[in-house]
Amino acid sequence: MRHTLFCVLPLFLLNTLLYCGHTQDAELTFAPNSSSLFNGEFVTFVCDMGEGTDTDWQYRFNRNGQQIVSFNTNNWHSLKLTPDLSGDYQCIGRHKSSTDLKKRTNNVTLSVSAHRPRATLRADRTAIPVGGTVTLTCSVEGSTGWNYEWFRRTSDSDEDMVIADGNGMEIISITQEGIYWCQGRRGNPVFFTEQSDVFRIEITLPNGIFVTLQHNWTQIFSGETFAVICQIEGGGDTEWEYEWRTTSPNTPPTHSEYRISHASVSHSGHYWCKGRKDLYSSTEWSVALPLKVSSNKPRPTVTANRQTIPADGDETMICSLEEPAEWKYYWFRRASVFSESQMIRDGEPNTDISISQGGIYSCKGGRGNPVFFTEDSDAVTIEKRVSDKAVVSLQPNWPLIFSGETITVRCDIHRLRYSEWEYFRMEFFDYGLEYKNTEWEYEWSSPNSDTVPTDDEYRIRSATVSNSGNYRCMGKLRQDLYSSTEWSDVITLTVSAHRPKANLSADNRAFSVGGSVTLTCSVNPSSSGWKYFWYRGKKTSEPLTTQLSAGQIRVSEEGVYWCRGGRGEPVYYTEYSDPITISKNVTNKAVVTLQPNWSEIYSGETITLRCEIQGGGTEWEYEWTTTSSHQPPNVNEYWITSASPSDSEDYWCKGRMKGAQQNSTGWSNSLKLTVSHKPEPVLTVSPSWLSAGASVTLKCEVEHPSAGWRFYWYEAVPDPSDDNYTYELLPGSSGGTEQDSYIVHGQTHSAAYSCRGGRGDLVVYTHYSEPKFVWSGDFHSSASLTVSPDRAQHFTSDSVSLSCEGNSTEWRVRSSTQIRYLSDCSYWGTMNGSTCNIEGWYSDAVYWCESESGEFSNAVNITTGFNIILVSPVHPVTKGDSVTLGCNLETEELVSNVTFYKNNKLIQNDFSAELKISGVSESDEGFYKCEYSGDVSPESWMSVKSSDSAFPVPLIVGLVVGILLIVLLPLLLLCWYRKSKDTCCHRLIQCQGTNQSSATAQTVNQDKNEQQVYSSLLHGDVCVYETISDSGNTGSGERSDEYRNVTSQIQLKGLGKRGIRDDSAESSDYSNVNPDSTGS
Repeated sequence: MRHTLFCVLPLFLLNTLLYCGHTQDAELTFAPNSSSLFNGEFVTFVCDMGEGTDTDWQYRFNRNGQQIVSFNTNNWHSLKLTPDLSGDYQCIGRHKSSTDLKKRTNNVTLSVSAHRPRATLRADRTAIPVGGTVTLTCSVEGSTGWNYEWFRRTSDSDEDMVIADGNGMEIISITQEGIYWCQGRRGNPVFFTEQSDVFRIEITLPNGIFVTLQHNWTQIFSGETFAVICQIEGGGDTEWEYEWRTTSPNTPPTHSEYRISHASVSHSGHYWCKGRKDLYSSTEWSVALPLKVSSNKPRPTVTANRQTIPADGDETMICSLEEPAEWKYYWFRRASVFSESQMIRDGEPNTDISISQGGIYSCKGGRGNPVFFTEDSDAVTIEKRVSDKAVVSLQPNWPLIFSGETITVRCDIHRLRYSEWEYFRMEFFDYGLEYKNTEWEYEWSSPNSDTVPTDDEYRIRSATVSNSGNYRCMGKLRQDLYSSTEWSDVITLTVSAHRPKANLSADNRAFSVGGSVTLTCSVNPSSSGWKYFWYRGKKTSEPLTTQLSAGQIRVSEEGVYWCRGGRGEPVYYTEYSDPITISKNVTNKAVVTLQPNWSEIYSGETITLRCEIQGGGTEWEYEWTTTSSHQPPNVNEYWITSASPSDSEDYWCKGRMKGAQQNSTGWSNSLKLTVSHKPEPVLTVSPSWLSAGASVTLKCEVEHPSAGWRFYWYEAVPDPSDDNYTYELLPGSSGGTEQDSYIVHGQTHSAAYSCRGGRGDLVVYTHYSEPKFVWSGDFHSSASLTVSPDRAQHFTSDSVSLSCEGNSTEWRVRSSTQIRYLSDCSYWGTMNGSTCNIEGWYSDAVYWCESESGEFSNAVNITTGFNIILVSPVHPVTKGDSVTLGCNLETEELVSNVTFYKNNKLIQNDFSAELKISGVSESDEGFYKCEYSGDVSPESWMSVKSSDSAFPVPLIVGLVVGILLIVLLPLLLLCWYRKSKDTCCHRLIQCQGTNQSSATAQTVNQDKNEQQVYSSLLHGDVCVYETISDSGNTGSGERSDEYRNVTSQIQLKGLGKRGIRDDSAESSDYSNVNPDSTGS
């Protein structure tokens, strides 16, 4: 039971599915299978159920869901289509074994066109080439499944010839000419398309063909006549028909020659032709002939190498056209602009012509039959030069003319054809012409061409600047205006815009009794032809006399004189001269003196110019004159409170009697005053490097040292906070010293000094000198410099540290090179706290530290080496100590075979690499260097210092000063009490038994307060008491602290920083310092 149930269940399910139509393996097809079907065509549907045999089923056909064929045993159905049968078609199959078992096919859609289709015929070309074929294609647009029938007809037969039946292909190749068409067919029964349009196929003949122009012209012009010809090669006696094709709008003929009698722009284009033998055979189309017709007539161009024919010469002219083909040329000449043209050559093919006459020439071209002429060329004027020469001249012949003068420019013709020259002139009166000779006309080239006449004289009645320029002329023969002379040489006329002014001068402004004065009148700018008119008193008075050329007269009367110049006809006058007053001299003599009488005066100084009248006690009024427009006041003393270079000039004075103004002295001899800028003093120091117990000598040099100078001495104190130095007066120099030198005793540390000069009651100072340095190599507890590595020489690639130590927290490290270039660490290293680190050395220099409190450290002289260096101490060696010198290469430390020199003398040459010196003494000081394998190190100085004394020097000095004060103080008080300082000092020196002479230089000890007294006593200076009590007197009536600071800023050259300043508003540029100089 259970087994039977499982067998029936699948059959039930299958039957249910089939009945519901869910199986999709049934298929409906139709033929012809084309998306486009046509009215009258037959279509056959075929139904396939996809299982069993066709006879197992019954079939029904539906259209748009409606039954059109009921169930029957035929699985196909045929229809003759009409447009209303378009729609969706489906087949339903019913199994014969069970009416409930049905299957449905897919839907197919039919679209039926109402019109019969037309076949389309295409060909890949219209003519069969020689030995070739033409491919024809037949098709029915938009549908498939067609077979094609092909047809042909020729002119020999009116019957259609079938060349392919209904099984024909879509594409065929043909080799015969004729008329071809085709049609399509398909289906059963057969359905035919409409026949295609006919297509005529020609056969190409092998004859060559080309288009030519009757004339070999590349360009045609409007109005010309020409022909286009079609030529067939190998045509023989065949009668041809001709076809033309062109891009122009004109209709060409049907014969071989296309003749155009009057060309126009519309004929421009391309032209083709071909020959036809019969209806189906012809040649190929020729290659196109391009034809361009220009709308404008051509215009020839006339050229000539020159437009002037020299005397007895000729000239060749050329007539040219851009299109030169087959032209003939016609030449014409006119004798003047008013005459008719005469043909001088009639239609020759030569483009050039040789001429020997002047005239106006033109040409034109012509070609064709009838002749077509071009436009006339532009006219070219040719001139013929005759042998006569034109010469232009000025009358009068003055090199410079002034506005308002009358001048004549004349043109003369020198007739060189005769043995003597003839001159042909025309005279010009009030712009009217009167001819003396009518052979010539004149042409002028001038700056003002609008007013130039055609006669031989160009008269300018009132010259202006516009008349300035170059003038030249030429002559033309009146009977042949194109025969002329050459242009004359140029003559230049210069007209000044301003009326000149007379210049009156006198050899003296005054004359003695019985004497006279020579007056000279001249015109500026200088020119010729003047005569001079003289006047005394007023300009409107009658002239005194008239003299020619020289312009000088002598007068012996007092008064005011004038003059002016005049020349030409009518007379042209200059401006009047400035007046000159001539007076009669007295016997007294004026003298200019200078106070103070210094040979050189400097800016800011106060001077007095005095006019002194010698030889009389009369009361005078004074008059001054100078070489400039500046006039001092009319007083006898001219006081200049602050001289400047603008005061530099010559000064004269004279006196005029108060009671008789016409009587005066002569002018004094001139006093030449020269005021220069403030001088730059030059300070030298000696020595530059300090040794134990040495004194330092300062020497200040100023231009003209004997001219009243006093000298002021300063110590330059560092001011690191402002990168500057301040100047502090040295003891004993507040009022200046007469001596130009100053000695500093007991200097033990590095220091810098400066000086300046001053003179006059109101003291005017020079600029400060450039500071000069003295260096000490000894350490000092308050400021010291150490070097790491600790040696005097370093390689250029070494890293070196310069460290400052002492009683300060702020430092700057400075250097001075051999060329006195002063700079600080920021320019060649990096400052880190109190240490300057240098990466790579670049120059030899002296280095030192400067503290914020104004102290200098010891100095070190460091030398740069390249391949080899001497290893020597950078600081002085203490006397009695031992020292070892070595030698290093840049790449290694030497251990043997080193040679040592002292002061260029060999001192050691063995196998060792060191020079050891035990018990160093002063004799070991000197320049040392080493040598290895031919390489020599630079030299370095090794200095020796004394060992420290058991008793400090300051203590000894203090004791000596104390004793001297105790002994000498009463005597000093006695001197002051008697108010006779000189006597006191003299007696004091005698009492002490000292026969020392006065020192030529002021001296100072490093301890400025106490040691000044000590130095004064040693060198016989003024009384000590006065030195102490009056130290603030400047010697010029002013009080000043002897130890006051005179501040000055020093600009570091090469650093681009600040300049010097001081309390006197004076400035100075800092120049480079040579630290190695012993005398500067």
